[in-house]
Amino acid sequence: MASCTWQQLAAVVLVCIVSQSSAFMSAPALLNIGQRSALPVSNRQRGMRLSPATPRMLHVDVGLKDEDLEEGGRKVVEVRNKKVVVTRKEGKVYAFNNKCPHLGLSLKRGEITGSDDRHGVCVVCPYHKSKFSLEEEGKCKVWSESILGIKGTEGIGEMISDYVAPMAKSVNPERKKAAPAVTYDAKVEDGDILVDLPPDLSNYAQTRQYLDYQKYKDMPEDAPRRPIDPRR
Repeated sequence: MASCTWQQLAAVVLVCIVSQSSAFMSAPALLNIGQRSALPVSNRQRGMRLSPATPRMLHVDVGLKDEDLEEGGRKVVEVRNKKVVVTRKEGKVYAFNNKCPHLGLSLKRGEITGSDDRHGVCVVCPYHKSKFSLEEEGKCKVWSESILGIKGTEGIGEMISDYVAPMAKSVNPERKKAAPAVTYDAKVEDGDILVDLPPDLSNYAQTRQYLDYQKYKDMPEDAPRRPIDPRR
């Protein structure tokens, strides 16, 4: 028997391995060894973040009676982890988030203008006199006009108009200049004041107490999917 070198022996073994593998793997598959799979990959597997759907709103009882709110009066209630100002102007009930989208300061002491104002029914920030329409979904009518309404401070108001404080991020996520205030639809039913509010997703992630969350169909893609505890 003719002798062979170890290189020749190794080559024979490699041919045998390849011929056995061909029964399980096609030639194109062999060529693709080490390459990424061509199978479809979901957006979540790719690491792409889907844009969240807007949660449906729901009118909820905020614990106020119609008789509790006089003309021109206002009440601050904390519902679903939000501080909401409820006010009545010219017989109609309005509701808006207590945070100003400029510096995140409180709007609860702001003037509520009437229909006789050139901008209609608005809430005016008491600090920099920004004005937000309560009839047009919080649309900004005036942005950072002055400091505390003091005459002669208009220039300072203009200087700070481009700055949006981190405190305002919850109501102005993109920290845009002249962003609208966050307003909510409000109505009176059977003597109770109801306000249209989104679900509190932060609390829902921690507890199972928000049973009304199951009423929402358009949940954000990355919302926590905890089951409702049937014992509650």
